[in-house]
Amino acid sequence: MQFKRWRLSAASPLVNAGVGLALLFTASACSKQDKSAQTEAEAPAISAGTVLPAVWSTRPLEGEVASIALSGGLRGILAVAYENGGLQFYDMEAEKLGEKSNFRLKSLAGGQSSVVEDRSITVFPGITREGELKGYIYGEGLLAPAQIDLPVSTERVIAGVCSGPATGANLMRLAFWTETNDRVLQNGIIRATDGDLKWTAGESTFTDFPVKSCAFTSDTLVASPRASTAASLVRGPLDALVSLENGKLGISTDMGMTNAEIDVKDGITVIAPDTPVAMAAMGTMMSGGYPGGLIVIAGETAPGEHHAVFVDPSALTLSTN
Repeated sequence: MQFKRWRLSAASPLVNAGVGLALLFTASACSKQDKSAQTEAEAPAISAGTVLPAVWSTRPLEGEVASIALSGGLRGILAVAYENGGLQFYDMEAEKLGEKSNFRLKSLAGGQSSVVEDRSITVFPGITREGELKGYIYGEGLLAPAQIDLPVSTERVIAGVCSGPATGANLMRLAFWTETNDRVLQNGIIRATDGDLKWTAGESTFTDFPVKSCAFTSDTLVASPRASTAASLVRGPLDALVSLENGKLGISTDMGMTNAEIDVKDGITVIAPDTPVAMAAMGTMMSGGYPGGLIVIAGETAPGEHHAVFVDPSALTLSTN
């Protein structure tokens, strides 16, 4: 089941930690066609050359960006990892949350919020320059991002990670691949139990290509051999994938069979990077005044100047067509 840009595996709805991440490959060509036809009928049409407005921006960042990620929960957070080292959190008004840490990361995944020992925290999975999978926390009383161990054990260097929301006491769905086995997505669920984080492994997903990025949609784990970053944009009938490939934004609503390019229009005082190097997206933001969700892109906006720019996808997510 391979398309031009994406490799897709239909997944069962999340039920519990034991079976929620079991990925079920479609059994026949007929079932693939039925699923594609159903998706095309339900998904809003997105034309090529879709233009979305840049509406807000951080102040100049402290250097080139390696990766960014957004969190869910009552308070949205943007995490920025710098190419030369350092991790910084921002709120939805693009203001800094505390100080920058000195952690050196090559990749971040979407943050998820939970209550641990009566404290509300947001955890972003991240991969260190040494290939270790860690968690980076924002919470009350922390002056800068804090690092914790995630209960995912592997003896191999981790190359990439993606995460998604989970139900009940589960903190997040999480999938990763390693440098020596980049054709297998290992996935499972992390949950908070008695103040500790625990990992329940699910079935691995096998691809016929080296994985470059992955994303959880509402019921599907998606892997791409080409996009450097992928993110889910789910709101109402829209169940879309936003991707960043060679500095170009794209969006797909038909299980990855087609990918429409997104152009970002500068605001009056907001300049978007011509060639973004990092991207994050979320269809529902609980704070910050983004009723249609949010796409964030980061990159150089002027020689030697870097910003994270907030893009409004309401034309897609709130469309009645």
